[in-house]
Amino acid sequence: MRRILLALVLSVLTLASFAAPAAAKCSTCLDGISVQTPDGQPWSEGKPVTLVVSARRADAGVAFPADGLAVIMQTDRERTKCINVALKLVSQAGEGALYAGVFYPFRAAAYSGLVQFGEFTFDMTIDIGPIAAGSAAVPTAVQTTVVAPAVVTRDLPAAAREERVDETLSYTLGTLPFLLLALGFWSIVGLALTVRQARARAA
Repeated sequence: MRRILLALVLSVLTLASFAAPAAAKCSTCLDGISVQTPDGQPWSEGKPVTLVVSARRADAGVAFPADGLAVIMQTDRERTKCINVALKLVSQAGEGALYAGVFYPFRAAAYSGLVQFGEFTFDMTIDIGPIAAGSAAVPTAVQTTVVAPAVVTRDLPAAAREERVDETLSYTLGTLPFLLLALGFWSIVGLALTVRQARARAA
């Protein structure tokens, strides 16, 4: 029994190892995020939005990377087809910088996922609802709330248009095979060790 418990603990440690880089001190850290329409008008279906990300550096001698990446993974907490939004460094001053990229939302909803600078990743959530209702730019608190100024979008990278995925259940279940595989593998290892030990004692 102890062997099986040990195997389960090892499984958890294996899964936790994937989050290890995010736990380290970030050289470029996420400070805030906002979303706005390129033309400053209320958002409507089919129009793009500009994702504006505020970052800060941990040390004065660290240079800001020229680009970053935002990955949209969920819509209203339902997993959907991932959208990779390339981020470009558009301005910097002192210890802070602004990155921006363009993508096309499926609908007025809350979109969540990750922002990545190098090997460091951070959770993010943006809500298209408020700008669809008429606001030009709505900040979302991450560590501190930053109201981003208007960003010129003509030179920004734009994510390819992606159609909304109707069947989100399969995407939601996508993480289960990995979890089951890890737990099953270590459980089998623990069971095999237990059986082997029992046979050794019997002999």
